[in-house]
Amino acid sequence: MERGEENGLIEALYDAALGYRLWEETSQQIADYMQGTILMLSAHDSRNAVVDVVSTLGMTSDHIGQYGHFAPHDLWALGYMEQGLNGRARIGSHVVDDRVLMESHIYNDYLRPQLDSRYLAGAVLALDGGHHAVLGIHRPHAARDFSVREAVRLDRLLPHVQRALEVRRRLQGVERDKRSASFVLDQLSVGVILMAANGQLLHVNAAGEAILRGGDGLSRTPDGLHAANKEDDKRLQHLISSLRQGSGDVRASGGHLSVRRPSGRSSYAVMVSPAGPSLVTAARAVPAVLVFVSDPVAKFVSDLAVLADLFGFTPAESRLVLALIAGEALPEFARRTGVSYHTARTLLARAMARTETRSQLDLVLLVVRSLGGVTPSS
Repeated sequence: MERGEENGLIEALYDAALGYRLWEETSQQIADYMQGTILMLSAHDSRNAVVDVVSTLGMTSDHIGQYGHFAPHDLWALGYMEQGLNGRARIGSHVVDDRVLMESHIYNDYLRPQLDSRYLAGAVLALDGGHHAVLGIHRPHAARDFSVREAVRLDRLLPHVQRALEVRRRLQGVERDKRSASFVLDQLSVGVILMAANGQLLHVNAAGEAILRGGDGLSRTPDGLHAANKEDDKRLQHLISSLRQGSGDVRASGGHLSVRRPSGRSSYAVMVSPAGPSLVTAARAVPAVLVFVSDPVAKFVSDLAVLADLFGFTPAESRLVLALIAGEALPEFARRTGVSYHTARTLLARAMARTETRSQLDLVLLVVRSLGGVTPSS
């Protein structure tokens, strides 16, 4: 594939992250790029043992559902992590000995009989928040194995796959139908700043405006966005500049940094990412850079009545959900509140049923997004 076509695939990744393209379409492009027949891209919450299947190709709904059972036994993914190969594309046969694979539970009960999968090229990618993603592109028994050259080609895409998935996590679940991108971003509790290629700030959502008005570590200037600390600002400008220029064959993928605050409060967590070409605003300029700013010490609303009004939670369910938002594990909540673990699980199940969510992570994300515009109680 020519580099221009590769850049088109990179743009498709960011469009998919922002909801302007189906992930299935982008997955087909990746599979074609690698000459694979099966693809799975999944995000994993290790702490809560939750698997979020982002996109698949060549798999039925039954295959996808069963992967959740086999995921802990995925020799390829485990081998990648054990060998410290995170973020690097590798051929499956170079990670797991072929004889070991052929004798494994996942191969004999899942890969071979259900998917006709023998060869793999893929990667494990570290995501923000302690999560990780697994990308696997498969070929059947009758095909040839992937080559080192093909793994190198996939390697060039991985920083963009990683960043697109992180953008997706921040926007996941937000209703976008018939809404402008600016409206969607304004619903988030995290600060979001859209920048043009010339450094102009095209849009700052409500949370971002509050951060910039505070002037505690980040500020708006005539030439763009700056950090108060010189070292932090140097790194911030480097990340922004690499995306603003948009020149050369290799597309920059952004990155993460901490921005210190003169007040001494906990540093802002900042992620800089490319903006997809389909993300448009009322301004004439086309966004080139997305900046996400999170305040780790920001507190969510603690008024139980608010949760009751929004979701119909009982007081006990509200207390559980607030504990989960604060990062408390279910067993810890049970011990602290003096209820049995079974009762805590029942409260969780009821809260998920009221919100029509399928996992603890989905429940927390839904409530956090819904509370984004609610001012915390003093």
